Amino acid sequence: MGLWRAVRMGMIAATSLAAFTPQPAQADNHFGPLAGKPRAVDGDTLEFGFKRVDLYGADSLERFQKCVIGGQSTACGADAWQAITNLIAQTPVRCEMKAMNRYKRNMAICRNANGVDIGLQLISMGWAVARGDDMPAYSAAEKSAKAARRGAWAGKFIDPFDWRQGQRLPEHAIRK
Repeated sequence: MGLWRAVRMGMIAATSLAAFTPQPAQADNHFGPLAGKPRAVDGDTLEFGFKRVDLYGADSLERFQKCVIGGQSTACGADAWQAITNLIAQTPVRCEMKAMNRYKRNMAICRNANGVDIGLQLISMGWAVARGDDMPAYSAAEKSAKAARRGAWAGKFIDPFDWRQGQRLPEHAIRK
């Protein structure tokens, strides 16, 4: 085997090994803090130009998700999207990266120009559920929204995670 072929084979082996070494899910350090006027992609995703971030610790109802409130089917996912749109109207919005999710998207705590934690506010309004044990204020806000029957808590809804997996309320099941 020639010297160059041996060097090339060694480089391929090292690269392959590095690709399979598990890495902790940390925020992409190329982002750093983001600030400016974002666009709401859905109830918990903001887009700053070509950079998207998901809200850390808050999982909002999906944009096309429905709930049943007062016996009526409602577009509560659209309500969640409208709520985040209203919250980001107070610009600039500043996001501090905290982690990376399974979709390799940065997760951040974002605050509007008034200093309002957007994820916490969405949970308080009942348009998002709390995720993560390391955010006690978020869990407390969810308990408060649930007790006061705010937002989606005023009726029945599927947890956003389960909704993304295809679960639906009986009223919204696709009939075959």
